Formats: sequence, C-alpha cells, structure tokens
Amino acid sequence: MKKIIRVSFLMLLTMLFASLPFFAQKTDYQIGESEGGLLNDGKLKEAFEKAADKFKEWMYEGMPSGYVTQTDDYYMQTFTDGEDRGAAVYVGPDYTPYVFRGPIYEQLESVGGMNALGRPVSDAYQVNGVWYQNFDNGYATVGNDGKASFVRGQRVDEQGTVSSATDSTSSDSVTDSSGRGTNDTTDSMTDTSMPSPSEMVSDVVSDVEEGTSRWGMWVFVVLILLAAVILIIYWFLKRR
Repeated sequence: MKKIIRVSFLMLLTMLFASLPFFAQKTDYQIGESEGGLLNDGKLKEAFEKAADKFKEWMYEGMPSGYVTQTDDYYMQTFTDGEDRGAAVYVGPDYTPYVFRGPIYEQLESVGGMNALGRPVSDAYQVNGVWYQNFDNGYATVGNDGKASFVRGQRVDEQGTVSSATDSTSSDSVTDSSGRGTNDTTDSMTDTSMPSPSEMVSDVVSDVEEGTSRWGMWVFVVLILLAAVILIIYWFLKRR
C-alpha cells in the first residue's frame, strides 16, 4: 500500500512539472471581448473586427492581447504584432476604428496623449521611414531620429504632405518628445484629465504579462491539493 501511494505521489509531481509551461500560457482574448464577455453592441464588435482584419499582417494575425476597455465614450483594445510590440485599436462614438501602432503608439503619451492631440482621425502610417497620425488638434509624428513631436493645426496626407487643418482655430505649435509645447495653449491642454491610450491600457498590459489560461490555473491548484493529500496519507501510513 505504501509503495502504491509513493509511486502515485511521484507520478503526480511529474505531471505537475510537465504541465507548468501549459498552465503559464497567456489568455486567448477574442476581438471585441470585454472582461465580462463579448460586447453586446454588434456595430462596436464589427468595428474592432474591421480594424483587426485590415492590419492582421502585422497585428499578430489580428489577435488581441487584452480585453476591450472603455473610457468616456470610446473603446480600446490592445494587440501585439509579430515582433511582440504593442498596438491598439480605438473605436469612438461614430464606430469608426483607428489604429495606434509603431513608435506613434509607444510615444503618444510623451507628446501629451489624446488629452493634447484630441481624438484620432486616421490610422498611424509610415512615409519614407517617418511615422504620422492625424488627430483633431493636429498630427503626431516620429522622425528617423526616433523623436516624437506634435504639430498643432495641421494635417498630413498619405504622401507626407503637410496642410492646414480646416477644423482647427488655434495657431500652429510644436510639442517635442518631452511633452512641452511652444506656447501656453499646448501646455494647458496637456493638463486635462482625459487619459492617453498608454495610461488606459496599462492595467490590461500588466494582466496580459501575468495571464494564464482561464481554467488552467484551477487545474494546477487541484493537482497541488491532490499531491498534498497523497503526501499526508503517505506520512500517516509511514508512522504506523
């Protein structure tokens, strides 16, 4: 009897160690999935799917790396590209999706985030090695030197040509990667409470790094308890 219990305990320990890599895998998130389940709004889910399909070649085949989160009246879901770099899909009240990616996504907070730039009106894109993305209040750019900047009151087309934004009434100014502007208007905008995408998804990113399969952790706990029970029984029989 003691031999059977000892062998069972050793086999259970072997199963535990062999299954550790499987239990440590990240959660499989779905497009348009919030922490409470799939979004009930069909248009909202369709918007996320549209963006994921459009950029699936670099957005880790369109698979998200976190849940959909909501701030004010817009939604955000994080993705990961093939080089394990972050990206995010933004969906506003009009259900139009826009994508933050590359150094634009990584350095958006350094130029004031959405509280300074306003809402996106284009995806992030690259022209001759320079990254651009248009916003309500101007455009953000990251040059070949890797430094991010924000130009107020102007827009950039897909060829990299700069033009004045027709819906902007403020004068042009530039915000460098330190987040400081060249006039008081830009500085005052960076003090608002509207969070940047990086701030909004920081908790989600932390969860992804520590994430495990939804049921895998429970199986692991059950195996640990079984091992403890067998060890107690073995110890009790050995004393007898």
